[in-house]
Amino acid sequence: MADIIDLTPRPEVRDNLITPQPLEFRVGDWRTGYVMLCTKKESERYEAHRREALGSKGHQHIAFVPNHFTLDGGSHYTVQGLLRYRSDESMMRRVYRLAGLMECVTNASSPILRTDLLRRVYKVILEERESLQVIWRGNVVHFLLPLHPQFRNPNLFQHNLIKAESLKELFAAIEEETNAQFDILARHYVFYVPENLASRE
Repeated sequence: MADIIDLTPRPEVRDNLITPQPLEFRVGDWRTGYVMLCTKKESERYEAHRREALGSKGHQHIAFVPNHFTLDGGSHYTVQGLLRYRSDESMMRRVYRLAGLMECVTNASSPILRTDLLRRVYKVILEERESLQVIWRGNVVHFLLPLHPQFRNPNLFQHNLIKAESLKELFAAIEEETNAQFDILARHYVFYVPENLASRE
């Protein structure tokens, strides 16, 4: 009977889930590199392949990674901050709001930022950076994370900042946009963290 049915126990597949919510983080099957951001649908496809590949008796080889955004160019600092506070949603939202503030002062064109009120914005940024211990270094391209256009219009953030006529409206627009983006990340995306980064957090 043993010649017909393979009774050899299959190797156990290591669970790679770090946290399922508020954002889903998983350990990637690679030692170093950047965090990958992929849709939950892509993650499901990858996880099925991973279970099959790592659960086999023979050569354990994962043949592909999911279609993804590579979080580099500054966004890796954003995701490190999110990962650090992964068990506290309110702190994660503060980190993402700070990323929105940084995006606003570096990549947006708001009339408010061409007045003395810019100093107030920088004061808030410095206070939040100090409190959260999240700092972006070097040549940062973007602070907010990339999203597929079917989930969020990429021009909406810029459009709402331009419309702001007061500092209060500017802060409200940043908070509204970063909360909306955070909700999309929670609902539709999975983060794959390289092993070296996962072991530090």
